[in-house]
Amino acid sequence: MRVKGLFRSTVGACLLAGVVWVSSGFAVVSGEKTVAKPGGVCSQSGATAVTKSVSLVCKKVASGKLVWRAVKASTTSTTTTVAPIKNSAPKVAVVAPRVVSASSATGNAVITIADMSPDTGVYAVQWVSFGQDFNSYQMYRTTSKTMTVPYLACTRSYTLRVFVMQETWQMSDGFVNQNVTPHSATFDLTMPACTATTTTTVALTCATGGTCAVGDTGPGGGVVFYVAGSNFTSTGSDCGTTCRYLEAAPAPGGGDVTRSWATDTDPGVGSGNQETAVPAPGATATGIGSGMANTNAIQAQTGNAAATSAAVYAYGYSNGGKTDWHLASLDELNELCKYARNTGQAAGAATVCSGGSAATGRGFTNDNYWSSTEVSASSARIQDFNNGDRSMNGSKGLVTQVRPVRAFG
Repeated sequence: MRVKGLFRSTVGACLLAGVVWVSSGFAVVSGEKTVAKPGGVCSQSGATAVTKSVSLVCKKVASGKLVWRAVKASTTSTTTTVAPIKNSAPKVAVVAPRVVSASSATGNAVITIADMSPDTGVYAVQWVSFGQDFNSYQMYRTTSKTMTVPYLACTRSYTLRVFVMQETWQMSDGFVNQNVTPHSATFDLTMPACTATTTTTVALTCATGGTCAVGDTGPGGGVVFYVAGSNFTSTGSDCGTTCRYLEAAPAPGGGDVTRSWATDTDPGVGSGNQETAVPAPGATATGIGSGMANTNAIQAQTGNAAATSAAVYAYGYSNGGKTDWHLASLDELNELCKYARNTGQAAGAATVCSGGSAATGRGFTNDNYWSSTEVSASSARIQDFNNGDRSMNGSKGLVTQVRPVRAFG
C-alpha cells in the first residue's frame, strides 16, 4: 500500500519525507518499488528512509547499483556545570574560661584567664568560703583578663570560679541569665596573714576585713548595727558558722520600699500564700542568725515574687558586691530597731527595743518593719520603729517597710 506525503506512524514513531509505513524494521518509500532495508536495492539516488532502528540513504556503489546504506547518527555531548555548594560558616563553640594562674595576696587574689569563647571582655568572679556550695556567693565584675579581686579576708580559704558575661552586664543587673559561657573549673585559694609592709602600716577597716563596731560601714556597703560577743551561725550566708556582725542595707533615697509579707497568689478567690504556711523547713525561727534560713524558705515557696513579697525582695537585693542579703528574723530586727532609734541598749534578745529617738534620725521610717519570722499560716512578726513594740503580729497581706540585712564575719 502506498500513501503520498508526510506521515507520522503511531506504531514505530517514524517520520520522514516520502516515507509512509513501517513494519518489522523495514520502510516502504514513496516512488520506490522495493522495501527499504540496509543493503537492499533502491531506485532513486539520495532518497532517504527511517526504520525503527536506523536511518537509510540511497547511494550508488562501485558496481553502479543503487543500494540502501545506513546513515551514522550524529552525536551531541552535553556538559552540565554544577555550582559548588557553599558551606555555611561553622558555629562558634562556647568555651568556658581557662584559669591560667591564680595567686593570693593580702586582701585580694590575682587571677589570669584565657581561651574563652565568646569573649565579650566582661567577666564575673564568684567565690564562697572553702567547703561551701555556690547557693549563695560573693561576686566581682572586671574587664581585664588579669584581674585583681578584692574583699578576700586574711587567712581564710576560698573556692572561686570565673564566667564570661554579656557586654552590657553590670553588678546591678544580677547574675541570672547574664553569663555567655559556663564557669571555669573551680579552684581554691588560701589568703595569707595580713601583714604590714616595711614602709607602710596597713590598717584594715571594717569593710576590708578588720574589726567592726556599731555604726561602721560593712563589707556590703551597709551600716553595722549588731556586734556579737562570739561567733554565731547564719545558714546560707557567706560567713556560715563564723559570723560576727550584722549590717543593714544603706538608707535608700526616698525611703524604704514597702511590701506585703507574701504574694497574693490567688486574687479574687482567696489569698494564696498570704494564708498558707511556708513549707518545710519553714520560717518560724526568731534568733540571731536565723533570718537567712527563714528568707531562703520564704523565697522558695512557689508564687512569692520580689514585687510583692518582703523576703523575696530582700533575697534578691545586692550591694557592695554582696548577694547574701536577707529579711531579718525577729531578734535581728530588734537589734536593728535599737540602732535605728539610738537607744544605747545592750545587745541581745533579752533587751527589747525601747526609748531613744526617732528612727528618722538614722535614715529609717517611724513605722512597722517586717521580720522573716512566721507566726501562722496568715501572719508574721513585725516591729514598730516608732516605739519599739514587737508584740504585734501582722497579716501577711499588710504592706509595710522592708530593710535588707546581712551577716558577715
